[in-house]
Amino acid sequence: MLRFLLLLVLVGTLSLVTFGYGYVVGSTEGTTIQRYILKITRNVDKLRGRPTPEQRAVARIESTFIRFNGTLYELPDSHFIAGGGLTVWNDTLLLVDREGTIWRFEDGRGLLPTAIGTPEHGDEAYAALSERPPYNEQTHKPRQLRYNDILFVETADFRGLLVSYNFFDAERVCYGNRVAKLPIPVGVDGPDRIEITEADWEVFFDSQPCLPFRPSGTALEGIQSGGRMALHTDGRIVFGSGDFAFDGLTAPNIGIMDPDVVYGKVLAIDIITGDVEVLASGHRNVQGVAVDRNGEIWTVEHGVRGGDELNHIRAGENHGWPRESLGTLYSGQPFPTDGVVGRHDRFDRPAYAWLPSAATSALTAIDNFHPAWDGGLVAGSLSSGEYGQSLFHIRTDGETIVFVERIRLERRVRYVQQFGQRLALWLDPTSLLILEQEDRQDPLGFALAQLNETHPDIAQDVVETLQSCNQCHSFEENVHMAGPGLNGVLGRAVAASGFSGYSDALRSMGGVWTEDRLKAYLIDPAGFAPGTTMPSAGLSEGPHLDALISAIIGMNTRDTEHLRY
Repeated sequence: MLRFLLLLVLVGTLSLVTFGYGYVVGSTEGTTIQRYILKITRNVDKLRGRPTPEQRAVARIESTFIRFNGTLYELPDSHFIAGGGLTVWNDTLLLVDREGTIWRFEDGRGLLPTAIGTPEHGDEAYAALSERPPYNEQTHKPRQLRYNDILFVETADFRGLLVSYNFFDAERVCYGNRVAKLPIPVGVDGPDRIEITEADWEVFFDSQPCLPFRPSGTALEGIQSGGRMALHTDGRIVFGSGDFAFDGLTAPNIGIMDPDVVYGKVLAIDIITGDVEVLASGHRNVQGVAVDRNGEIWTVEHGVRGGDELNHIRAGENHGWPRESLGTLYSGQPFPTDGVVGRHDRFDRPAYAWLPSAATSALTAIDNFHPAWDGGLVAGSLSSGEYGQSLFHIRTDGETIVFVERIRLERRVRYVQQFGQRLALWLDPTSLLILEQEDRQDPLGFALAQLNETHPDIAQDVVETLQSCNQCHSFEENVHMAGPGLNGVLGRAVAASGFSGYSDALRSMGGVWTEDRLKAYLIDPAGFAPGTTMPSAGLSEGPHLDALISAIIGMNTRDTEHLRY
């Protein structure tokens, strides 16, 4: 209690300081202090057991077919970290962050560090070199050297973990993508049973050629490295290898359409031998890879300004980058395409494209989850709240996209992974969102259940009356039929819903609906509001009417704003 009071005093004092300081020196500095106060206020709310605004924002997520209940877990170290990935090992959800720390998820506790080290990738050597001449004359962002994905694999030939990451070779001053494997014996059934060092991993894919620093812009564009993986039905991994911005626009073209170059490609890599097959060319920055239950390969990738793509990958295809795109230059000028701008008719077209950009960031195949979603895909997105920061539920049918359903989150989704009957989302900055399926409330069903408890002797008769009402009146919120919806009618102003067919008699009535008014109207509609179009239901005072009114009052979901999806 004393700690709580001290925090309140501190918040109040800082508020006064902020007001004076902002008044004297202006809004910029004042805003910084206000953010600090907001952080303290959130700590006070945490002590009081109140959810944060972020937790409230994801507590209930609606889609067309499924309602989700969301629980948000923050990493202990909450500085902004891009990159990373999720996988499932037996019943355990694992996460690798940008820096290579592998975490395990535990219900109620969140993300806990494991004793699984990851391969060395040269970030410290790169950071040190970037500060020495002549390299310090270039633009460096060492944090872009990152771990991009993690995958637990169990096939006839291999059982273990895979990690993909950017590497920097300090001796040759070059970089690229690597994938390393960690065999795990059959008897080891979870990450809390092993302790791994970086030397225990074996690299089986090393992108070649090793890339030099770019001559202009950022020297090492790790954000365009791709690096996402999925297990194919043939036992190989499907790997999205980005172009590191060597696209011929701001740096030389590294060979994005050259079959002998692995950059800008979708690859199939043998885990045992390391043999590589180029499945498809002409890709910019593949950020999500999935293999659906039919063995079909799908990817999502970042385009330029617009033109983010969902691609159905078939061997031998060329998807056109950088000679063709459905986006534009960042200036808004037409992309220097081989064909007609905005047509994408020279190379293999995407199955679907997002215009404006949603910044699609991850992709997972859905199965044994929910009948309405099984066999489909789910993509995450990073773009603005207006166009991205969402999940995209994608229904496929062979090569056809039936629909792309946007489910807004207002949070940047870095990665998405099915986790049994749940979805796990890795959000920026550094938080894990677990979405669990939740049954939607059935207003009529709820009322019927209550009737069986409160009026068991007459419940069936009242049910029949409600079913008669339901022929003209919906019990769903904001849904109207021949008459206005009855959801939330108690306390609502008379003739004040979104229904457009009210009679003049009701429009001129005024006031709100009370229990007494509802009874009077149902007993004698014409007597209560002369000129109303409501027919008589033949009701009279008594237990039947009382039970009916009670049931109608119970059909109220006005406090669940999320139903307006």
